[in-house]
Amino acid sequence: MPAHLQQLIERGQSISVSDLGLSANVLVTEEVQTHLCDIGLLDPIIDGDADTPFRPVRKADGKLGLNTRNALLAFHHYAQLPYVDNLLGPDFFTTLENTRPDAFFPVQFDTLPDDDPQTRLAKRVLRYMHKKGYWIARAPDTLNIVYVEGINADGQPNDDRLNEWNDRRMLIRILPGGRPEMLANDQATTEPGRFYTMNPLNRLGVARIAFGQYKAWVDGVHKGFQPALVQRGKLRLHRDLNRNSQRDASDPIDVGDSFGINQHSTAPDANPAFVDKFSAGCLVGRRYRWHLSFMQLVRQDIRYAMNKGYVFMSTVLDGADLAKEEPG
Repeated sequence: MPAHLQQLIERGQSISVSDLGLSANVLVTEEVQTHLCDIGLLDPIIDGDADTPFRPVRKADGKLGLNTRNALLAFHHYAQLPYVDNLLGPDFFTTLENTRPDAFFPVQFDTLPDDDPQTRLAKRVLRYMHKKGYWIARAPDTLNIVYVEGINADGQPNDDRLNEWNDRRMLIRILPGGRPEMLANDQATTEPGRFYTMNPLNRLGVARIAFGQYKAWVDGVHKGFQPALVQRGKLRLHRDLNRNSQRDASDPIDVGDSFGINQHSTAPDANPAFVDKFSAGCLVGRRYRWHLSFMQLVRQDIRYAMNKGYVFMSTVLDGADLAKEEPG
């Protein structure tokens, strides 16, 4: 049992939530954050660089931010603990310490006989994410945004041709009891269209987002009118210098937080056959009305409802590699 929480429990000590922000309580805060992250209520610290794909690197930073405060409140709610005067008492610390993620917020990874095809696909994606060490939002009021490159709606791989809507934008939530639910499985592209591949805006080549998990988008507006998730955090990009529409080992790697790699759609009256100019490296949904539904759903995430400045996580997967995952 972690020493600092154990000491608080043994002493029967209560501390206020605000006191978690004191330098003297950094280690306590880290232990609390670690448990909340393991349960699936608090996002991990995600990072990467030019040499390392982005993924969870730590469960805690010891800082009492709004997301930690909200995760504490959510835990009290789900654990049915009283939350009086913002105090954290022995019952809270004991319950948190004894909570096991697979019991508190279970996830059904294995396929069951009565699973429909989209549930099977959702489980397959989550199994793959789990094996890759990516974080999964487990609470039923939270959503997992996942893009899979080069697969069809049924999860079968395709030839992933340049300039086609042959990738998927998914929203997956975990229902009470652990059954995954596929809330969205839309046509999209994780790749730039032909126009910007051949006419890049950057001298190093058009942007192609690297596979990985990122915490990098906030609710905003794309190009002045379109509701979207807009980039506010670091992303890792391949630059297609040789314009072959592939991720090559020789590609220049670009890391930054101001590329404008947004999650948007095409146009209100458009249903374009090809990507063309609709993507210069953004994560783009083909059908505008479906995109509006996507935005409506992500805004129902409890983390956003509690913090309108919440930075959304998204995971970008290689469909060819996912295809190696056993169906069930």
